[in-house]
Amino acid sequence: MVFCAPGAWGSAGGHLSLILATLGGPGPADAPDPVDRESSAVQAVAIFYPVTDLVDLHGSTTDSGGDRPPLGYEVAFGSVTNADVWHAIARDLSPIHHVTTNLPPTLIYHGDADTLVPLNQSERFGKRAEEVGHPIRLVVHPGGKHGWLTMLWDIREFANWFDTYLKP
Repeated sequence: MVFCAPGAWGSAGGHLSLILATLGGPGPADAPDPVDRESSAVQAVAIFYPVTDLVDLHGSTTDSGGDRPPLGYEVAFGSVTNADVWHAIARDLSPIHHVTTNLPPTLIYHGDADTLVPLNQSERFGKRAEEVGHPIRLVVHPGGKHGWLTMLWDIREFANWFDTYLKP
């Protein structure tokens, strides 16, 4: 993920970019370090195929059925074997559960043949954003898996997005 103050973009960091978009905000005013007092909010987001809902990874090759961390990611989340504990962690880490009217302009590119992070992750995030009156722009890449050869050209659209929405 790359931070372009105050925007965020990325592919592997798509999830983290949406965490900033949904949970970012002012730091504690009484933090001892001035850096910690700064805001983590972003003005715009442009990302590729983000995980938006760890609670429901339906259709993903990593879907564990929802009662434990995604397959292959157990080390990252620890050995969570209690379904209730996992659901609480997954919900806290899922941008879809934190969408508010403060969501910054969000551009998502997602392939319709992605089996690692299925397109429904972005579609459901978009639907949730619309429910709070803040639609996103979702661009579906036909035949795109979890990455495609022409992605580098799509990044130009990310730059245009930031030119439109980032304030100096």
